[in-house]
Amino acid sequence: MPDAPTGLRWRADADADDATLARVAFAPDADVFCCPLPVIAGDFETERWQCPDDGPVETGTMAGWSYRRGPDIAFAACHIDDDAADPAAIQRAGETAYRELIALQRALDLPRVQRIWHWLSEPTAGAGDDQRYQRFCRGRAEALDAPGGAIEPLPPATLVAGHRHGLRMHALLGRDSVRPIENPRQVSAYRYPRDYGIRAPAFARAGVANLAGARFLLISGTASIVGHATRHAGDVEAQAGEALDNVAAVIEAAEPAIGRRMKPGDLQCVKAYLRDPADAETVIAVLDARLPAIPRVLLHAPLCRDDLLVEFEAQMTLD
Repeated sequence: MPDAPTGLRWRADADADDATLARVAFAPDADVFCCPLPVIAGDFETERWQCPDDGPVETGTMAGWSYRRGPDIAFAACHIDDDAADPAAIQRAGETAYRELIALQRALDLPRVQRIWHWLSEPTAGAGDDQRYQRFCRGRAEALDAPGGAIEPLPPATLVAGHRHGLRMHALLGRDSVRPIENPRQVSAYRYPRDYGIRAPAFARAGVANLAGARFLLISGTASIVGHATRHAGDVEAQAGEALDNVAAVIEAAEPAIGRRMKPGDLQCVKAYLRDPADAETVIAVLDARLPAIPRVLLHAPLCRDDLLVEFEAQMTLD
């Protein structure tokens, strides 16, 4: 009889059992464990993180977050509504969510944040420093700057619009540090110039993570940005190609941490976030040409810059 699977596993399916750490449906649903985005097209409409078979999953709520915990790993989710008429409300929501996330990981004795997803309603609404995304980044920075609030190293992360009002976040918490990976074609997000806000975003472009005994390369939301500037404004086909060039560059940059050569064709899945569902056929054609055999899902999600039309998030297992 073969050995039982070890380590966290990712599956593109909707089934759930006692060892399911998280079942994440793509739907603008009130369930805090849902990804609040409608599916445009793709190969799956639900993803599942599956625990190792040697332990049950504990469910609870603490510090403003709901969580499901297995051996050495937890999947946590929160949702905070905010007052869209008050530019500072989303800043307070960002600070609260991160402060409570840090409190949760301490309470669960899981010292590392290994991956974060954010969905922020209307991220580009507001002018100048009052843009909602920029305000959120200020709130996050205030939480991370607080005594005992640092998340080190910064994990990979994604932030796109959500179809439910407010801020929703999901996070993977574990015991082992993520080895952050940066993209040589891009300025690290945390080093963005003042043009992008009073406080820069706080995430790594990717990370090599040990998730309860299984190694993954987790690639953050990746768009058509070279240096820190958007490329190919108004051309979704060119943006998709540039974004996939960035995904390939991140994979190459991760090879020393992985210990062997990898390629985009080794990816486990790709999520495409589209500003306009009418661009789906064009993005599918690019994926068919560049990553023809990789399971994918296309989701409707305006991005954190008005001139970005598409963004890709991806991952691969390494063991």
